[in-house]
Amino acid sequence: MSSPPCFLRRMAGLPVARLAHASRARHRRGCASIKELPCGPMRARVTQAGHYSPAAGLALMAVFALFASPAADAAPARMAHEPTPRIGIVIPIGPPHYGAITRHVADTRTRRYGPFIFHTGTIDKIPIVYCIQPFGGEFTRSLSAQAMAIHFHLKAILYPGTSGAHVAPPRMLIGDVVLGAKQVNFGNFFMTRSGRLRADEFHGVSSMGKYMTVYLNPKLLRDLACSARRVASATTLPAWLNKGYRQTTPRIYYYGIQGTSSMWLANKAFMAKTDSVFHEVDEDGDWFSAVVSALYKIPFIEVSTISDSILELPHTRAGIPRPPSAAGSRTIRASAITQDVSDAIMMSFIRHYGRDLLTETYATPFSDPYKRARYQHPTAPHGLLNGAGCDLSGRTRKSG
Repeated sequence: MSSPPCFLRRMAGLPVARLAHASRARHRRGCASIKELPCGPMRARVTQAGHYSPAAGLALMAVFALFASPAADAAPARMAHEPTPRIGIVIPIGPPHYGAITRHVADTRTRRYGPFIFHTGTIDKIPIVYCIQPFGGEFTRSLSAQAMAIHFHLKAILYPGTSGAHVAPPRMLIGDVVLGAKQVNFGNFFMTRSGRLRADEFHGVSSMGKYMTVYLNPKLLRDLACSARRVASATTLPAWLNKGYRQTTPRIYYYGIQGTSSMWLANKAFMAKTDSVFHEVDEDGDWFSAVVSALYKIPFIEVSTISDSILELPHTRAGIPRPPSAAGSRTIRASAITQDVSDAIMMSFIRHYGRDLLTETYATPFSDPYKRARYQHPTAPHGLLNGAGCDLSGRTRKSG
């Protein structure tokens, strides 16, 4: 039996007569008493109904009074909000290759809120908190982001990940980096009887309001672009990632339209359909977490490195490159190599711009702050790398 709401636990040992009195008193106080309820789930149910029956309340209290256990009495109190300003990092559960970030975290502490485990600490003395989602999927990741926003004082949420290409080679290759200037949910469409896609709902009036598309603050895109360029210019990708192409340094999509859905696509014709409507350059972005962040007025910053491409590897099942097999050597998958690139970019971003994130305020735009031409030529930085503060120095590093 799950633990009862906390105000019921406190009343579990009271006589039924006193329970009835308490129920009637709460009913008389109405909405004022509802606001005083300290338990989220019960408060939500009562508030939604507008009132509750004294008889129903008495019955519930009597049931919990009969079946409450000592373990329930010892349950922890209401979850506290941690006031320290922090940068939040949402880490995908796969690939299970987290050391590129976690090994840099000092003074770590672990906290559990329901199914979510949060790790607090510092990176270069900058307070952070990270969470590895409990299981896969964009929905779960957004729940992790929401739980983090509720329990911590977040100044930004970062998501370093990997994604699949929706742009054909040679314009996009495995190992290329996509910066989330624009977040779209390309799974939110109406398919007509003829098979044509139309964005959003069938009646043509969106229920999403301003959250249909989420944009990155231009100042943050500039800082992210500098970090991406710093890491990419110092990175050498293994040749087997892109056989037949000479590119070994990641190309950067500075004005990336990151696509999110719960679909995994290897059908080129269907990918062309979604691209004609949403213009996404990749799949497996995190529009859901971006919306959560916008609701809580927290900047959401995403970078994804391309780990697979059915357009580049059409002879494979899912567009995943196979590493060379060598006896006695440890095989490093493409997903781990590309995740390392995204993680390194976020580490550079935190180290160079983390203190600004903690002290400044960055509004999330709900109208497009970028010219259409930027998305048409997304690999051109268009001045993002100019000006003071964009230090592009970095040490050479090899991936894989």
